[in-house]
Amino acid sequence: MIVLASVGLVSLFVVFTFLEQMEDLTNDYTAFAAFRYVTYSIPRFYYDTLPFAVLIGCLTGLGSLSSSSELIVMRSAGISTWQIFWSATKPAVVLIVLGVLVGELVLPDFERTARVTREKDMTDDITPRGGFWYRESDIYMHFNTITDNGGLEDINQYYMDADRGLIQSRWVESATYQEQEGTGYWLLNNVVVTHHSNSDNPVETIEHIDQVVWHTDLTPQILNTEILVQPNKMSMLELYRKIGHMQSQELNTDKFELGLWSKLLQPIASLSLVFVAVSFIFGPLRGTTMGLRVVTGLIVGILFKFVQDLLSPASLVFGFSPVIATLIPILICVWLGTYLMRRAK
Repeated sequence: MIVLASVGLVSLFVVFTFLEQMEDLTNDYTAFAAFRYVTYSIPRFYYDTLPFAVLIGCLTGLGSLSSSSELIVMRSAGISTWQIFWSATKPAVVLIVLGVLVGELVLPDFERTARVTREKDMTDDITPRGGFWYRESDIYMHFNTITDNGGLEDINQYYMDADRGLIQSRWVESATYQEQEGTGYWLLNNVVVTHHSNSDNPVETIEHIDQVVWHTDLTPQILNTEILVQPNKMSMLELYRKIGHMQSQELNTDKFELGLWSKLLQPIASLSLVFVAVSFIFGPLRGTTMGLRVVTGLIVGILFKFVQDLLSPASLVFGFSPVIATLIPILICVWLGTYLMRRAK
C-alpha cells in the first residue's frame, strides 16, 4: 500500500508539473524539453512525497486489516499494539532507506541537470535578478551575467585587506573557464584594475590588461548549483562541505544547516508519521471507511508539510536553531501518536 501510495503521488506530481511547464514553452524550451525536465524531476517527487506515501500507505494497509477484523484477532491472540506498530514499520523502513539512497546518490545530480537544462533552454543566461554575489576569502565578487554555457560577463571583483579595507578592484568584461589536467582556471578578458590606497591621501592607479589568469575553487558546476539548486536538494555530503567552507569564510550557514538537518531527520519524520497512522487505526479511524482514511492521511500530511514550511523560513528570520525547526513537526507527531495509543489501550 505504501508503494501504491508513492506511485500515485509521484504520478500526480508528474502530470501537474508537466501541465505547469507547458505554460512556459518558449525559445528552445519545447514540449520535449518540458517532458525531459519532468523526467529528471521524478527522484525529487519520490523523495519529497515519501513521508506522506508512508502515512497514507499505513492508514490504508492497516485500515484494510481493521475492516476485516484481523487486527481484533491479532490483539485477541496477545499481540500488542506496539508489536503491530513494529510490523508496520518494517516495510516502511525498507522504502525509507531507499528514499535516503535516492536523496543522496540520485536526486542531487538529477535535480542539477533538470534545473540547468531548463534554464538554458528558456533563457540565454541563468543570472538571478540583480546579479549574483559570491565571496572567496578576501575577494567579494558580483556577476552581472552568467551565460548558459558557463561563461561570465560584466564582473566586479573587490579585494580587501585584513582590516576590510579596499585595496584593489577589478572590472572584467568576460571570463571563460579553462579545463587543465583535472583542474581548471578562469581566463579573464579585458580587465580594468584599480589600485586603492588606504593612506590619508588616497591615490588610485588604473591599469588595463587584456587577459588575466584567475585560479579559484569556483567552477561553472558550483556556480550553477549555487544559483539553481536548493539546499534540501543537495546531498548531505555536499551540504556538510558547503557549511564547512562557508564557516571558514565566516559566512551565514543557517540556510544550508536547515537543509542538512531536514535531510538527516527525514527518516525519523517518516517513522513518526507511521506512528500517527497506527495510532489513528486503533483510535478515531478504527471503524471508518477506506476513503475517509485516505482523506485523513492527506489532511495530516498537508498539516505536517504546512508546519514544516512555516518553521523553516521562521528559523532563518528569527534566528532560532534549524534543529528546532526540523524537530517540532516530528515531536508533534510523536506526541499525537502516543496520546492516541494510550487512549486505545
